[in-house]
Amino acid sequence: MKLRFAVALIVLTLITPTANAATKVIASKPALSVDLTTGSGDQIFDFSTNSAGVAVVGTVENGLANLLSTPTIGGSDGFISLLDRTKMRIWDLRLGSANDDIATAIVRDTSGNFWVAGSSSKPEEINPSPTTDPLALNLDNVLLDPVTVPTNTLNRLMVWKISATGELVGTYFYDTESLVVPNQISLRASGFRVIGDLTKESTTTRFQIDLDANGIFTGLAANKVVAKKAPTITVIKAGSNNLKSFISKTTIIDIPSWRAKKATPVIVKYTKSGKALAANSFTGKVVKILWQSGVGAAVLVDVKGELELHILTNMA
Repeated sequence: MKLRFAVALIVLTLITPTANAATKVIASKPALSVDLTTGSGDQIFDFSTNSAGVAVVGTVENGLANLLSTPTIGGSDGFISLLDRTKMRIWDLRLGSANDDIATAIVRDTSGNFWVAGSSSKPEEINPSPTTDPLALNLDNVLLDPVTVPTNTLNRLMVWKISATGELVGTYFYDTESLVVPNQISLRASGFRVIGDLTKESTTTRFQIDLDANGIFTGLAANKVVAKKAPTITVIKAGSNNLKSFISKTTIIDIPSWRAKKATPVIVKYTKSGKALAANSFTGKVVKILWQSGVGAAVLVDVKGELELHILTNMA
């Protein structure tokens, strides 16, 4: 009996440090970040996930070589780039036209396709004026097409459909008379809903518009902004476990080694019984979290105007 007790004591001694080590809070380092304050035109805005990795979307003018390998299309281009869990690029695609284009929101449908919302500039039609030259005769009565001149006002709402392997499947648009900037696209039973801002003559209003799986838009409608109080703790299902995102001001349950010196955003992976399995802290405001089996947690963090994408493989 004494020998058995001694063996059990040795085993517990070996296990305990490992368990404590697994519950330390690790300061997360971004997979990538883009400074939004430099005016470079290179920005990341949103992301989605699939079993292969994290799909990030944004706008590029002349940078982001770590995210893009495809050639430039126009002045600024929208883009989508799929990164694996090790932050390596799997594929990338530029989105847009010869004019300026931006990509600002993304969602994945039930078939695995990515739908990216953004905006472009619709061509401005100018009808040809009749000639005043008496010798210039249109003997065949040919109908002249109107001349189109591109603008750079971003007044065309764009939605691009991209396959899981990076092919452009469809391009859809809806013209407006205002500067249009979508900031959210969500999956609905009948298709998708895009929400964003319309700006005309220094007045900005909120809008929403729906489109079906064939890219057919409904009418544009006003969207009332309802201020919602952010929950103290956000819980995200992560397989058989849960992720909890919150602001830590002192200690964290089941992580005795942690004591915040100031209010700090953290994400902790807990079992259903409340055991902490992994934890990460952040500098900045956590904007969005998605969990993907085999990949982990993808987190978008706003650090004083700089958006950072974090890929937390310890949360897989």
